[in-house]
Amino acid sequence: MMTTEIKELFVEELNLLKKIQKYGKEHSQGELERVEKVKLLLLYRIYSNLYSSLLLTAQVLKTGKSSFFQLPIGLLLRCCFTDCLFALYIQRAVRKRVYEELELRTIEYANSMLERKEVYRDQVKSTGKILDDVFIDHLWELTMEDNFLGQLTLDDNLEELTVIKQSKQQLKDEGFSRVKSVMTKDVVNFLIRIPELEKEATRLLHYYKYFSQYEHFSENGQGDVLSSSKKDGNDNIHLSSAIRALSAGVEIVMNNHGK
Repeated sequence: MMTTEIKELFVEELNLLKKIQKYGKEHSQGELERVEKVKLLLLYRIYSNLYSSLLLTAQVLKTGKSSFFQLPIGLLLRCCFTDCLFALYIQRAVRKRVYEELELRTIEYANSMLERKEVYRDQVKSTGKILDDVFIDHLWELTMEDNFLGQLTLDDNLEELTVIKQSKQQLKDEGFSRVKSVMTKDVVNFLIRIPELEKEATRLLHYYKYFSQYEHFSENGQGDVLSSSKKDGNDNIHLSSAIRALSAGVEIVMNNHGK
């Protein structure tokens, strides 16, 4: 990227950050309906990732090493586009489907967290306290019970009650129409059927799919990043345009109050 393009990217990122910040200050979570609260949380996630991207862009301006920083910038932007698409989805889908989706995502989150005991062990051991793994695992289960008891279940086949995942069959028995949260491609398929959202949703999808390639390794490039190591900045994307596409989607999210 040329210096002028990097400066343009910095300005676009900063402008969008200011818009989100202004919106956040004008809306209090305590006064919002559930979907609006979730929307605000998603905007906060976009703000956090975009702010990190801005800091990296500042380093590009300082060092001139656009290829070095473009990979982490792309990974951060991928999250922004995903969250923007989901925010649009929860505003337009019928409330019953939205509430079910939010419950499913919380259940999936709890199920995944239940398997992260090893990470928790390291966190506890970092405090210097001498505790065996069995006791730490017990503390972890108690923590999960406190935070996700409604999303988990109990295994009473053991001598002691143990927190375990909710199964797909349990979800079916509880009346869920789906047993897995909606994928981004399905979110987009829903959004593009709404005439006034078709254009923006399609643009958001293309950038989401582009930046998704950044997660994959290739000897010929970092995902879809074609930056040359010999000539820094030789790539096939105009990042400022990506931010403008994200900004257009975010503005729809902020101006669409669950319609």
